[in-house]
Order: sequence, then C-alpha cells, then structure tokens
Amino acid sequence: MSTVGVDATIALSVRDNLSEAIVGMRNSLTAFRTDIPRLQEELDRLNATRVQMRMDLSQARREVQLAQRAFEALGDSVSEAERQAAEADWRTAEENLQNLQQQYDLVSRQVRQTTRDMENASGAIRRNENRADNGGDQRNDPPDNPPDDPPDTSGIGNLLSALGQAGMYEQLGDVASQWANVLVTSTAGSDAGTLFSSALSGAGSGAAIGTMIAPGIGTAVGAALGGLTGLAGGASQVFESEDEAFKSYYQQLYTQGQTAGEASLTSGSATAAQRELDAIAFNQLLGSGTGDTYLSDLRKLAAKTPMEYGDLTQMSQALATGFGDSPERMLELMSAIGDAGSAVGGTASDMTAMSQAMSRMQSSGKATLEYLNIFQDRGVDVIGMLSEALGKTQGEIYDMISKGEIKGQTAVDVIQAGMEAKYGGAMETMSQTFEGLTSTLSDIMAELDAARGEGYNAERKAGIQAESEAYGGALGEAMANINRISGENQAYLDNLSEQYSREALSAVLLGEKTTPGLFNDEQAAELKEMRDEFLQASSDYESGSQEAGLIMESLQKEAETLATISYESSAAYQKVQDTELDLISAIRENTAALGRTAWMSDYRMQQEQSKGQGYKGGPLSLMGMWNNYHDNVQERAQAETRSGYHAAFGLNRVPYDGYAAVLHQGERVLTAREARVQDAAGPSVSVTVTGNQFGSGSSPEEIGAAIADAVARKLAAGVR
Repeated sequence: MSTVGVDATIALSVRDNLSEAIVGMRNSLTAFRTDIPRLQEELDRLNATRVQMRMDLSQARREVQLAQRAFEALGDSVSEAERQAAEADWRTAEENLQNLQQQYDLVSRQVRQTTRDMENASGAIRRNENRADNGGDQRNDPPDNPPDDPPDTSGIGNLLSALGQAGMYEQLGDVASQWANVLVTSTAGSDAGTLFSSALSGAGSGAAIGTMIAPGIGTAVGAALGGLTGLAGGASQVFESEDEAFKSYYQQLYTQGQTAGEASLTSGSATAAQRELDAIAFNQLLGSGTGDTYLSDLRKLAAKTPMEYGDLTQMSQALATGFGDSPERMLELMSAIGDAGSAVGGTASDMTAMSQAMSRMQSSGKATLEYLNIFQDRGVDVIGMLSEALGKTQGEIYDMISKGEIKGQTAVDVIQAGMEAKYGGAMETMSQTFEGLTSTLSDIMAELDAARGEGYNAERKAGIQAESEAYGGALGEAMANINRISGENQAYLDNLSEQYSREALSAVLLGEKTTPGLFNDEQAAELKEMRDEFLQASSDYESGSQEAGLIMESLQKEAETLATISYESSAAYQKVQDTELDLISAIRENTAALGRTAWMSDYRMQQEQSKGQGYKGGPLSLMGMWNNYHDNVQERAQAETRSGYHAAFGLNRVPYDGYAAVLHQGERVLTAREARVQDAAGPSVSVTVTGNQFGSGSSPEEIGAAIADAVARKLAAGVR
C-alpha cells in the first residue's frame, strides 16, 4: 500500500511500447471523439431553443394577464356568450403557458443530460488515454533474450480490472444520483435534490476517473473531488432556477403595471366618452347646466350605494319623462325605488321598470292595474300601501283602480311614501355586504379610470380631428387612389396565377393550345409530353387498367405544379419579388442609418429584463454572495467564541483575530511567523510502498522513487 502526505493527482508515464490490446483500446476512442462534436451541436441547438422558449414564456405570461384582465373587466351589459368567450380565451392562454412551461422544463432537463453525456464522453477519452499511456507492460529483457518471447499480459489484466471498477463506480454514481434526486426532492424540494444528486453523480464520475489513475487512494480522492465538482454544478443549476424565478417575478410585475395602465386607459376612455354623451342627453332632458349638476349628484349616489352609475342613468332616463321638471324629486324617487328593490332582491332592470311605471302614472295621471302590477310582480306590495293610506280594503282598492278613481299623482305619492317607510335604509344595509362593498369599490375605481380617460379623450380629440380633416381631404383621395391601384395589382396577379393553372390543365387534359408567350419553349414541350402520356393512360384506363387511372391523377397534379412553377418564374411575379426585396433593403438601410435609436430602445428593454439577481449587488450576485459568506463567517465566529471551536483534526489557518478554539493534549500551535517560515520551506513528502505486487522489471524502490518524483513535480507546479 502507498501513502502520500499531500493531496495531489499522480500520473506516471512509461515508454510508449504498447501491446496490440492497448493499441486497440486507443483506437476505440474514435467513437467517443466523433460523439463529442455531435453532442456539442445538440447542446448548442438545445441552448438556443431554451433561450427562445424563455422569451415565449414571457410573452405567454403577458397574454394570460391580458386575457384575465379582459375577462375581469367585462361589465353586466355583455352577453353570456361574450363572457364565456372571454373566459375561454383566458383558459386557453393559461393552457398555452402551462404547455410552454412543461416544454421549457423538458428542454432544460435535456440540456443537463446532454452536458453530462459530453462530460462522460470526454471523461471516457481521458480515462482510456491515461490507461493506454500507462497500462502497457514494458519488459526489460536482456539483449540475448529471444525476440519472440510471449508478451506479459499482467498489465493488460490490471488495466481491464481498473476499467471494470471505473465503469462500476460511474454506474453506481448515476443510479445513486437518480434515486437521490427522486427521494431528496420529495422530502426537501427540488433545490436540495439537485444539489444532492449532482454531488453523488460527480462523486461517481470522480471515483471512476480516480480508479483509472490509481485504484484505491485515487478512487477516494477522485470521488471527493468529483463530489465537490458535482456540488458546484448543482449549485449553479439551483442559482439558475432561482435567477429565472427572480426575473420572471419582476418581469411579471412590470407587465402587470403596463397591462393595468392599458386596461385603465381603455376602460376610462370608454367611460369618459359615455359620460360625455350622458351630459348631452341630460342637459337636453333637464335643461342646460342642470343635467351636469344632476349627473354629478348621480355619481355620488352610485359611490355610496350598491347601485352602479350606468343603472342609475337608465332609471333617471325612465323617470325624466314624468319628473323632468324636478331633478330633486327624481333623486328621491330613485332612492326609494333603490331601497325597495334592494329589500326584495330586485335587479337593476326591475328598478328601471318600476321607475318607468312611476313616470307613466305621473305623466298620464292614471293609476292603472298594468302599472301597479309592475310593482306587485316584483314583490313590492303597492296595493297594500294604497289600502293603508286611503283606508280601504284591498278589494275596494282594486275596484277603485278599475273605475279610474285613483289619480296617478296620488298613487305615486302614496307608493313613494310607503316605500320610504317600509324599505328605507335597505340600500345602506346592502352597501355593507360583500356584494355591496364590491359594487362601491367598482364605482370608485371607475371614477379613477374615468379621470385617466377624460384627460386622454380631451387631448386625443385634437389628433382625431386632424386625422379626420387630413384623410377626409386631399390625402384621403390620394390614399384611396393608391389603395385602388393596389387592389388592381393583386387582382392582376391572382388572375395571372389562375390563367397559368387553367391553361396548363387544359393543355394536358383537353389538348388545347396555350396563350403564346405564357409558357416558355421548355415548359410548352413538357406540357405536350404530359398530354401524350395522358392520352396513352386514358386509353389504357378505358381498357381496364386501374394503374393507368393513377397515372392520369398524377399527371393532373404534375400539370398544376408546373403551372405554379411557371407562374412564379414569370416576369410579372419576379417583378413583385424584386420590389419586395428592394423594400426590405430600403427599410434595412434606413434603419441602420436613421433608426438606431428606435431598434436600440427595444434591444435595451430586452437586455434590462434579462438581468437577474447578479445585477447591482443582489443577494445572489458575486458581491452579494461574498457579503452573505462574510456575514455567515462572523455569525459562526460569534457562536464559536461562545462555545469554543474544536480543532481536533487540525486547522490550516486561523481565519481572523480573536478566533476561539478548544485545544487538545498533544496538539501544536504555531505563531504566524513560524507558519510562514514552514510554508516557505514547502511540505515534506513521505512515500511508503509495501505489500504490492508489480510486474517484472520494476522493484518497489523504483516504483516509490517514481511516485516521489511525480509528487515533487506536482508540488512544484502549485498543486496542493
């Protein structure tokens, strides 16, 4: 057994006199070498796909948010079909996002697997080359030895044994990594699973490499180094996952802000536009200026009741016919009707119907059963109110109604007073329910959106007016003329394409002549040859050959294909293509010369959103990780100071002043100066070789000397 007093990788080399078996093994490395370029191409493709999918994920998240907001912004005025369509758009966007996320996860896993495959292939090359360079048995035969002595195969046997052990360690590492990923992820989450499985996988690969170099201590050292390397790789994957989550989160916040602003502007602009129309209508109904004041009071009523502003305007329009001369009375009636409707669970349309009945009784002067039943059918007992107010039985009230003895104005006054007495305060009570509070908040938010919309609409009017004047005048006439010409151009191309197809089919199927100059000589000759084949196939088909029918169908498709090729080879079509190419070139040149600021703005936006926690000292930036490490060291130092740190296994360097340690009998503590002197002198290396069996021609002393020389070279190169 050999023992080395320092941690160093030892590689011994012998003269390159390899047996046929070793040469064959070296030649087998070609397969691995040819795999690596293929794996690199696959890795590049997967990485490019993952970058694109990351952008697609951001876009899909924005689409989900837009669809969700569009659904939530729907009011009561939309139909159920429209609501279901908006909800379906939302769900479809969510499904698309889920599918993209699953595909992104799959591609990410494939990237990691391909990376491991490349590492394994490279590792296999290194391991086999190392063994090929060191595993041959160089016999030191004396000169008079017969040249045809049988070769010593003990080195090959040892090599194959080492290869078998290395493969076993690597397989064990892979299996352990897979199980660790499943079990640790299930217990502690995906981050812990990634770290643990990567460490085990790295340990297995390291052990395999170490076994190829020096079975025993090489296996242990390789496993340790491989585990650390795997742990570092796993940490990078965890960092990548956390960084992706961080970027996704703040990008989502940014998108939400942008989307909310757009939705607010869209809703507010529509609300402001409707209120502008309402102002015109109510100033017409109630009088100039009076309508503006009334609508302002109406918005206040909507803000403190569960009734929506739009519903109140509909009720007001219904009441205006009978009570337009008294806006104050209209507000009182709406409050009474609103209390009654809230108490009996009426809808906005129910309250509008009751408002219409009140207005008709007031304007007609009649309290008919038709009008009164509008209240009765909705749970408001106006017959009972009239009976109590007039001191009559309900039967007598019905009789009076049939005889027209109750005036409309009287009925309105009695019903208003009855609703105020019986249902007064119902809206206030309803406004404190969840639905009422939600309605009130909706009105408040509508006011906020309307403010944005009013500002936008007021400023936008000037632009809309300018657009109307421009396109309604000379510019519009010029644009109309260009659009007409564009339509003619498209029709000309469509007609030409159809002509090529029509005449090609006629030439093959009917034997008709084509328009001179439409097809070139080669195309015309091809059509004639196809016509001859078609005639022969037709004759054969009439004779009972089904295969001839297949030929006829094939010739038809071939004629259509030839027509397409001929059309797209024509001067007219090529002129269109040249024009499009010129347009693309002009746009590109103008963009390069004049539009750098434009396209760079979008580029800078993309770059800004690609920054993760490494930006400006985030918790996972290089500076942030150093700060976290420093804080952890300080915190650990304080804990160690309280309890004392046990350095029973040695301590290479005291990390800071005031470091507390619990020492043990027999340990040695050096001053800083003594430690520097010892470090400058360099480490001593002691090598003991015992109990090993070696091939002929190499004594244990020679092996030990070779190992010591190799260790000294490694130390001189800075390996510790």
